[in-house]
Amino acid sequence: MTDNIERSDGENWDWEKETREWSAAATDYACFALARRKNKDLVQIIDTKRGLLRFVCIFKDKEQ
Repeated sequence: MTDNIERSDGENWDWEKETREWSAAATDYACFALARRKNKDLVQIIDTKRGLLRFVCIFKDKEQ
């Protein structure tokens, strides 16, 4: 299965500098559920490799 979601390591990711809409999740699969619940497109998953909610899900508004 191929999706168009960018995946990256982000050990130095800083929530204070992030300008896009985001949420934290325990798994990368949870990012898809969050996107569905928020009615947004998931554009990037960042693995911070730290904490229980180690994945950062980046969203954008759905394209009409």
